[in-house]
Amino acid sequence: MPMAGYKLLYLTSLIIFTFGALTFSVLTLFYWRERRVRAQPRGRVFPVFTVVCAASFLLNLVLRMVTAVNADSSWVAVLIVALSLATGCLPPLLVHLLLEEEKSELPGRRAWRWVLGAFYLAASAGALLRGLCDADLWNAEWSERVDNLPPLMLGAAGALGLALQFSSRRHPGPAERRHNLWIRLLLCLMLLGTVLNLAQAGSLVSLFPDYLVLGFFCVTLYYKERLIFFDLLIKRGAFFALGLVGLILFFLAAPGAFQSLAEDWSRPWIAALLLTPFWLLGPWLYGRLGRAIDHAWLRRRYSAPDAERRFVSDVQSAATEQELQSRATESLAEIFQTSAEVEFTATGIAPAAEDGSLLAELEHQGKSLGRVALRARLNSVPFLSDDRRLLHSLARTLGVVLENVRFREQQQKQEEREQQLRWLASRAELKALRAQINPHFLFNALNAIAGLIPLQPQLAEETVEQLAEVFRYTLRKSEKEWMRVDEEVEFVLAYLRVEQARFGERLHVEVDVDPAAGAILIPAMSIQPLVENAIKHGVSAIEGRGTVGLRAVVQGDMLGVTVSDNGPGFPDGFTLAGPDARTGSGHGLRNIAERLRGYYSESAQLSCENDGGGARVVLRIPRQPVTANSGGG
Repeated sequence: MPMAGYKLLYLTSLIIFTFGALTFSVLTLFYWRERRVRAQPRGRVFPVFTVVCAASFLLNLVLRMVTAVNADSSWVAVLIVALSLATGCLPPLLVHLLLEEEKSELPGRRAWRWVLGAFYLAASAGALLRGLCDADLWNAEWSERVDNLPPLMLGAAGALGLALQFSSRRHPGPAERRHNLWIRLLLCLMLLGTVLNLAQAGSLVSLFPDYLVLGFFCVTLYYKERLIFFDLLIKRGAFFALGLVGLILFFLAAPGAFQSLAEDWSRPWIAALLLTPFWLLGPWLYGRLGRAIDHAWLRRRYSAPDAERRFVSDVQSAATEQELQSRATESLAEIFQTSAEVEFTATGIAPAAEDGSLLAELEHQGKSLGRVALRARLNSVPFLSDDRRLLHSLARTLGVVLENVRFREQQQKQEEREQQLRWLASRAELKALRAQINPHFLFNALNAIAGLIPLQPQLAEETVEQLAEVFRYTLRKSEKEWMRVDEEVEFVLAYLRVEQARFGERLHVEVDVDPAAGAILIPAMSIQPLVENAIKHGVSAIEGRGTVGLRAVVQGDMLGVTVSDNGPGFPDGFTLAGPDARTGSGHGLRNIAERLRGYYSESAQLSCENDGGGARVVLRIPRQPVTANSGGG
């Protein structure tokens, strides 16, 4: 093979070792982070296996780089011994991993532990001896015998692994059975590789141990950590393979450039210049390759930004927790193409998914709100780390929306409680008004009747009947919150007839009620206090003839009731919100305004004004009551 071919092979192997070191280092960091997060890690042997593989790749890579710079460096021997020890630990770690899987249903577990300990000692001693020989630190006469130690250790691992598998009494599920079949196939290949190596079947056979151990690792990773396996070996692996093929094709197409680079490694700017296009195109190529894999193989309908927008659009208008739960479940099922479950209960840390499903905890400001779960897809398309990141991002979004929904529900309940309190307050005020009218009105009416009996007995008798009608109305309607306008007007007219008996010719009444307004429901005793206020503060305050007017008309969707008098009018600075006699409560209007606000919120209006010839109070309320108690009894 020409020199350029050897250097191309060297460059290719260097890239492969770089990728292997990067891959296993990422896995090591993943397991370290998982161990810090989880109180009880799922297993310890496989993470150690990963660390040893990462160390083997890193040491091999560093050894090649140091050798290329200075083959006589004292560090070369140290690296050779360290690399031999790292690779020598892989066969016993392989057996240890199988023992960890089968120990729950394995007879003679204590004996197996002794066998495993002896295997660790033998493999470590053999690896140290081989490393010393390879580094020329031990008698070279041993080198040929020591070279057979790696395949022997691998064969011993294969034999012990098969013995473990067939000795176990565990009854695995379908996925575990497929895993065991692959493991047995690899263990048998390890035995075959040992035989071929001892028989010196060829130089390529010497590479079998390394690739068989890597194959065992990949199969175990696929079945135990499928998410990490696909994440590393599909998108990143495909990107690496594409880049490797691109570099090889580039140097094959331009052998002169590669030859000049190989002959003059002291000019690194040449390598940087040649590799710059690959660095610049890397992110774009990775994005396009990732999207192609998503659509063609993983059957993903939405990219991560599109999925975020779709999910937010689906859940943001939910009004209740039940509606939010339903919408979130449907949206997640559509985005991930599998069945989804959403729980709004505090669960703590979400347990690990052992069956190919994905779990994510709902959190907001450090508080657990529940969790979301995606079941394994029926088409066996696995979830990758992109799916996990997207699910955790959507879970955070859902946690924020859930808090908003709960805040709105609490706010609505608070408003309902306030509305109920206002309604209860209105009933209390109504009863207070009824209790207030009885003693004062009764005392004044009886005095008036007593004065009429000697002089106008007929009028006194009629006044007694009107007085009886007033109290009959208050007793008969005492538990009703709403009255028809015509009934309220009849009550007011009975009240005015009693007052006319008291004031005589000094009181003049004008009533104008639109027939269309008669059937409209209004809060009970909404008009009578206005009329009483007009008599008390209007007619009673002047010496001449007093006039009280009552007018009720329909104005579109509103009912307008106007009560007027020709008295002195409202004092300066008058307001319905005032606390004293000059600013509201003395005129009996503030309670009416608060009752109307409790029934109608801001839809009703009560206004007071002076019209130049007295005072006028205007009541405007919707034609239909806005509360469910409108028929209230």
